[in-house]
Amino acid sequence: MRFVRPAAALAGLALLLTGCGQVAPTTTSDPAASGDAPAPQDTTKVSIAMEAWLGYGAWYIAEDQGYFAANGIEADLPMFDSDADMVAAFVSGQVQAMNVASHTALKMMEDGVDMKVVLLEDASTSADAIIATGDVKTVADLKGKKVAYEEGATSDLLLNYALAQNGMTIADIEKMPMNASDAGTALIAGQVPAAVTYEPYITAAQGAGSVNIVYEAGAKPGLISDVLAVRSDFIASNPAAVTALVKSWGQAVDYYNSNTENARAIISKGLGESPEDLATAFDGVQYFDLAENKAQLTGEFLKTTYPDLQQAAVAANLIQGTVSPAEAVDLTAINAAG
Repeated sequence: MRFVRPAAALAGLALLLTGCGQVAPTTTSDPAASGDAPAPQDTTKVSIAMEAWLGYGAWYIAEDQGYFAANGIEADLPMFDSDADMVAAFVSGQVQAMNVASHTALKMMEDGVDMKVVLLEDASTSADAIIATGDVKTVADLKGKKVAYEEGATSDLLLNYALAQNGMTIADIEKMPMNASDAGTALIAGQVPAAVTYEPYITAAQGAGSVNIVYEAGAKPGLISDVLAVRSDFIASNPAAVTALVKSWGQAVDYYNSNTENARAIISKGLGESPEDLATAFDGVQYFDLAENKAQLTGEFLKTTYPDLQQAAVAANLIQGTVSPAEAVDLTAINAAG
């Protein structure tokens, strides 16, 4: 399962901002601590908004393995069915952190949401792709062809970037807007010669006929990626808790890398799916550990990938490009998490 992340989900955000409230975090301590017992440690409560995308799965590992508690936070992982509901909860202060597509984070800041990106979570490598049949084998072959894709979503971003890298624009193809879940079906049915979709629909299309992989998200690592965004007021009042969140993510990714089979089972359970059904999706996603975060958020991702992503998102009319990636990212927690 994967939720698309349409820019349209942010419509009406200005209205939400008007009534934006703040929910102060609460702390709890052990009332039984007394005498020579160790002094009680405060535990900060924090809610991390979730959607049913396995790229956010390390949070399920952090919960299962007790990393949150070990790092002094009591984390809640509320599940949302849409970006719109998740954004509303974040803006109103019902949740303090949210998992969000990289380009959507820029869009939210453009719309006035006071927040920062504190963590690079995952990137699609082969889980998002342009696929085709027949003699359409390269991006250049898409010229003048019908291409099925979901407007305003990650598929839109991937298509615009691939075209731009080949000296083309969206005007060079014949647009066939439809849900990404339907795009692969349309391809196999012969309704279109090319489609942009993601797993598990890529594998399904390959299983139904001869399919060419024209362009994968991994051609530009980080283009289709997700980040953790945290409200600025929470960062200011609870810097240690934000560091604890980032540290917990890092520990969870380390666990995934060293205990992959069990980690996938934990994530699949959190999503209500079987590991077998998600196998191809897992294979097409990269999780970033803390060392990779430090390298990427001071190097390639911040200086090259995020600006390129922003340019592609502007071309796709997903964002306006008024917030620079450097403005969006706060490295404090990454540096403090070790």
